Amino acid sequence: MSNDRTQETNHLHLVYEELLTAQTSYQATINEVNTTGKSVLEQFGGDTKLNFDSYLDNLDTFSMMEMKNREIDQLNLKNASIAKQLEKVNRLLQVPYFGKIDVTFLDTGSDRDVFYIGMNDFTNLEGESRIYDWRSPVASLFYNNVLGTSSYKVNKHEIPVDLNLKRQLIIEEDRLLNFFDTTLAIQDDILLHSLKADSSQYMKDITTTIQQEQNEIIRDESHPLMLVNGIAGSGKTSAIMQRIAYLLYNHRSQITADDILLLSPNSTFIDYISQVLPNLGERNPMNLTLLQFLKFTLRKKAAIESEEAYFNRITAEQVSEQQQVIQSQAFVEFIQDFKEPDLIQPQLFKPILFQRKPLFTAETIFELYKKTPANSSIKERLSATKEKLLSLWNRYLIKQAKSKQMLDQMQNLTEAEQLKYFDTIITDDNEQELAEFALKRLQRKYRQITTLITEFSWFDPWLLFQTLYESFQHIPYEKNSPEYTADEVVILLFLKHIFIEDLSNRQMAFILVDEVQDYTEAQILLLLELFPQANFTLAGDENQAIFNTSISFLGLERLLAASRRTVTSYQLLNSYRSSKEITKLFQTLVTNHEKLTIVPIRKDGEKPAFIPCENQETYLNTLIAILTDLADGEDLAIITKYKDDAFLLEEQLLETIGTFHDKKIQVLSIDMAKGLEFDHVIIHNVSTSHYGTSEREKKILYTAVSRGMKQVFLPYIGTLTELLSSGLANK
Repeated sequence: MSNDRTQETNHLHLVYEELLTAQTSYQATINEVNTTGKSVLEQFGGDTKLNFDSYLDNLDTFSMMEMKNREIDQLNLKNASIAKQLEKVNRLLQVPYFGKIDVTFLDTGSDRDVFYIGMNDFTNLEGESRIYDWRSPVASLFYNNVLGTSSYKVNKHEIPVDLNLKRQLIIEEDRLLNFFDTTLAIQDDILLHSLKADSSQYMKDITTTIQQEQNEIIRDESHPLMLVNGIAGSGKTSAIMQRIAYLLYNHRSQITADDILLLSPNSTFIDYISQVLPNLGERNPMNLTLLQFLKFTLRKKAAIESEEAYFNRITAEQVSEQQQVIQSQAFVEFIQDFKEPDLIQPQLFKPILFQRKPLFTAETIFELYKKTPANSSIKERLSATKEKLLSLWNRYLIKQAKSKQMLDQMQNLTEAEQLKYFDTIITDDNEQELAEFALKRLQRKYRQITTLITEFSWFDPWLLFQTLYESFQHIPYEKNSPEYTADEVVILLFLKHIFIEDLSNRQMAFILVDEVQDYTEAQILLLLELFPQANFTLAGDENQAIFNTSISFLGLERLLAASRRTVTSYQLLNSYRSSKEITKLFQTLVTNHEKLTIVPIRKDGEKPAFIPCENQETYLNTLIAILTDLADGEDLAIITKYKDDAFLLEEQLLETIGTFHDKKIQVLSIDMAKGLEFDHVIIHNVSTSHYGTSEREKKILYTAVSRGMKQVFLPYIGTLTELLSSGLANK
């Protein structure tokens, strides 16, 4: 072992020195490129004389300018390439690598090869590969395979190997802290070393400790639809982020971050994961909440509920039958299958107005619609109506452009006005040219009308919504707020896509959804409809389905299977976040249809503290005592059942203690705490007066308890809720 340590230490020092040499070289090259670029620009602006005296001088001058521009472009490309290499080296200087594999390639008869696995690849200045990116094909041996005969894939080709050694290393800069040889999974010692690192406001990267079950999810490209059901703290979100990094690396010649969409549960969570991919050297993809995505896709200035109103609605105890209907698969399929041509009636059309005067009445537009081919689909007929409207409008503008009044206006324009309107001077004042300029002027002046026509502003999708709902339910739809709810926007988007215009996006290659258990059937179906060519990764935990929008994983599997695309499911049962004692407590709150055996990985931590309180005053004093004892650098969240509780409790605490000082303390309602993790958690008043015995309340407590990593405090006034009685009995 001592000989191995000496060899590993010597190798680390060698690689580290090469990294430092590369860093110096890359920085010198960047400085040189910047100096050269500055010199070229100075020549371009100073010594170079621009001559436009004649036609030939013009050609020479433009040729010289083009040459200088090409030179600057080449310098910029070189600078960007070297800067990217320097960024990688700077990252590797913090932790050069974390894994080593010793491999014999069986199909070549070659000697044993050694590969060191790191956050990024590194080739020294002599062209020798020293570190291999964790996402490279050969690195899959480090994460997946046992010692002995094995294989990995390169471009769908199987490469047979003997895996002779797999070693994990704990390294900081040029210091080898420890290393372990293993035959199977990533060593617990290394995993726990990573997990014990202080928490921060951002999600930590655990690329060094990706487990086999997570690695399968990260690298799976054979299934267009992937469903991941993982218990709290099992690394679902981490696997999603690592999967994005893997996809960007593995498909770097075909896709960029712009071709990936990540849907997150709330805006707080978006901030929380914002540093993971940049720390891996990748750009963040578009990361939106569902509400943000719906607003973005609707593309109209419509009043849509705020994030606060959305969470207030989906956390409500009761859900109306009307809301359940528009969230359902049955209503969506009713819309998709609706072919009745009599659906389109005159009242669905609206006039096109300019300065409050109708240019086209609703009756006129409906008559145009009736003249379209009756055997075409509704979408085709509405599209044909749009083209007829555009044609009529353009003919009207042409007629106006040729009128004497407009021609006179064109002749009377000053040169300054001509430049303002047309970016050029009218050189010939014959009637045809004047009419062409007049048409441009009118098209610019009335471009709003063209927009109204092309965006189908003359058709009322909301009235269509109400018509279809009444046809489905046989009762009118009742609008309960002036703003559209997220559920209403989902149906409006379906209507727009099916009956008005194609909204599908064929550019997005991968869609990743976190907390998928919080989505409705209609929302999942909309995503499948709008992204017909994308691969989906849907991750969640049905034990955390605390909203009234939730869908079971069995329901999700049926929904995905109906799309006729291959579906695969993964289940993650290892808990990497919480201590063994905390994990045992939220294990008692599992509500799945099958009994899960959750495996705690972290052994540290204290037993959850159940703290009875006589009254409100004692309760507040208990909270203050916990907050006062909080160690510097550690964070704590007080998690409440409702948003109003969080607001009121924070006010009461600040009134009593004045400030939280420099301590990292947050008071969050459960909907905002979902997905996050904290060193310590206080669950607000877990009494019988605050928590009943419903399955939903059980899920709320499961979610709240599982936010804690080291310690969970459970103070209560009066009697402890029955849902936690078994946890207290095991104390």
